Amino acid sequence: MNSVLTMIAGLGLFLFSMQLVEQAVQTLFSEKASHWLQRSTNTTLKGVVAGALITAVMQSSSLVGLLVLAFVSVGILPLRHAMAVMLGANLGTTVTGWLVTLLGFKLSLSAVSLPLAGAGALCYVLLPKGLWRSGGLFLLAFGLLIFGLDTMKVAVEGVGQRFDVSWLQGYPPLVYLLAGVLLTAIIQSSSAAMLITLSALNGGLIALPEALALVIGADLGTTSTLLLGAIKGSVQKKQVAAFHVLYNVGTALMAFSLMMPVWPQVAVWLGVNDPLYGLVAFHTGFNLIGIVVFAPFLAAMEKGIEKHIGKRAHHDLFADISPQSVEPALLVLSRETDSLIERVRNYCRYPLQGRSLSRFLEEYEQVTDQEMQLADYANRLAQQTLTEGQEQRLQRLRARVREAVYALKALKDVADDLALLAESRDPGLKGFSEQILLALDRLYQASPGAELAAEHRLAMEKLQREAYSLVSGARLRGISVLNLAREVDESGRHWLRSLAVTNDVRQ
Repeated sequence: MNSVLTMIAGLGLFLFSMQLVEQAVQTLFSEKASHWLQRSTNTTLKGVVAGALITAVMQSSSLVGLLVLAFVSVGILPLRHAMAVMLGANLGTTVTGWLVTLLGFKLSLSAVSLPLAGAGALCYVLLPKGLWRSGGLFLLAFGLLIFGLDTMKVAVEGVGQRFDVSWLQGYPPLVYLLAGVLLTAIIQSSSAAMLITLSALNGGLIALPEALALVIGADLGTTSTLLLGAIKGSVQKKQVAAFHVLYNVGTALMAFSLMMPVWPQVAVWLGVNDPLYGLVAFHTGFNLIGIVVFAPFLAAMEKGIEKHIGKRAHHDLFADISPQSVEPALLVLSRETDSLIERVRNYCRYPLQGRSLSRFLEEYEQVTDQEMQLADYANRLAQQTLTEGQEQRLQRLRARVREAVYALKALKDVADDLALLAESRDPGLKGFSEQILLALDRLYQASPGAELAAEHRLAMEKLQREAYSLVSGARLRGISVLNLAREVDESGRHWLRSLAVTNDVRQ
């Protein structure tokens, strides 16, 4: 009984330490991983490699899967690229089995587990918030993980020595496969399922054939995480989850019916005599073969999934933000900010050309509505746990939107005067109008830089002199030319600030 309780304690410690590892790695690497995932998946091969490497580093195919769902939901990652990433994620998760086998069963690292955990705990408690503190959390988690592995290994060996475990053997392989599915679905961790299987195999509770079936089932059980994440999600999320299920079911059928019966002979032929190495090699092998089989058919599968689940659904640009979707949310906010900036540029460059005053005011209201949407989204994003870099990016995006809308508002405030000016037949006012239009056209089409700011300042000085000249000549016709010149200058100043922030973000 003590051995069973110790085994449960070891499993609990392992699961807890895996959560800490995910938390630490997400803080240390998730921002970089998200950028890489977005930029390095434009081909199937790149998507597979990116998915495998990110999963191997983050030690969680479920976490990568949820990240992919977030990217797909907001339209940043196309479905086919997401499918390739999911292929790689299945391969990347096999690294856990190798690490568990090497660190937990083949190397005796139990002596360093508690010192590692202690050093990590001190770093986490004493060091300020940031990378060093996250590094301390990683050391703490890694030490606890090794300790949990060693605890389970010793406990399972005790179970095998004290109890008759023959009843576990002799069941059809299908029973073990279903047990693997159920186990992974319950504990939501294929890594923990692999640990349990390796421990049982190492302790003699089960033989290699039963372990192979358990591992196949564990891989199949990982589909539950994405299914849960997609149930109330967008059509795009459901499409990714559907592919994940189809791929895992297909790979499981292939591994169970074709590979598993001949694997003992293949392992001997490969020179793999240790059952633990044989198990993890089988896990890696059938995932590799699954990639080779499915990768050529991703385009056809994409069409079939879109046909049955929906193709042209609107991407959920302002979906709920979860910790896994912070980086995708920032990318969406950046993209939508670019869209708003471009609208402001066009409206300010040609404020009343080709549109009536009422149409210009209507477009201004549309911009302010979009601004409110972005502000609400940014506020919800700010409530998440952000890295220092993410906080800075969020503040810069807010500043870009604020300054751009102020630039448009300055022209909106003198829209009546601009309309009267455009209709005037007075030669002086026509010349003044041409100066304004020339200044706006130059300002709102040019790239940011010191020269543009200097050019705008000179143009505004000239415009102010012309405005005073018109005042003294009493050719006003009800138009406040001084106020008009000031607001055009104010619009330009806000636009230049927005451009400066834009340039800062892109650097």
